[in-house]
Amino acid sequence: MYILAVIGVILAVLLNTVVSESGFDTVMSYLDAVSILQFAVIIIPILAASGLLKDFNNALKLVIGRKKAESMLQLKRAKEAVKLVGNTSLASGAMATCCGFIVSVHNSISSTGIDIEKLAFDFAVSVLTTFYGLVLYLLLLPVKSKIEIKISEFMQD
Repeated sequence: MYILAVIGVILAVLLNTVVSESGFDTVMSYLDAVSILQFAVIIIPILAASGLLKDFNNALKLVIGRKKAESMLQLKRAKEAVKLVGNTSLASGAMATCCGFIVSVHNSISSTGIDIEKLAFDFAVSVLTTFYGLVLYLLLLPVKSKIEIKISEFMQD
């Protein structure tokens, strides 16, 4: 069932590109490897520093992999790990976008003036990190909800 959340996000992005004037040509403008790498560089150390890296992996296994919860503590740690990744994705997306804006403005200023086309392109790329943060946050919402349901079910048993 989790695949429905992924499909929903993908369809929303595709719908946005089809409705725009340039159509499917803009699909490739949503891809930026450096922006995706920035998330890994920020999220993984934060999870490791909090001691929740293994718990995040368990959370995904509990929701997507059909693993059974062994204890209430395991479920609560999984929920906390998912919450941390969601919040970190939003914060790191905003931070990376701000850094991108700073670099974009700095790089677009030259002795001949401001290169508006370069600035506009760099701003579009900078905003991708916020977009990726929002996408990751949206994809984690069903995971968090499923874990909360598992906690309620565990308490019932």
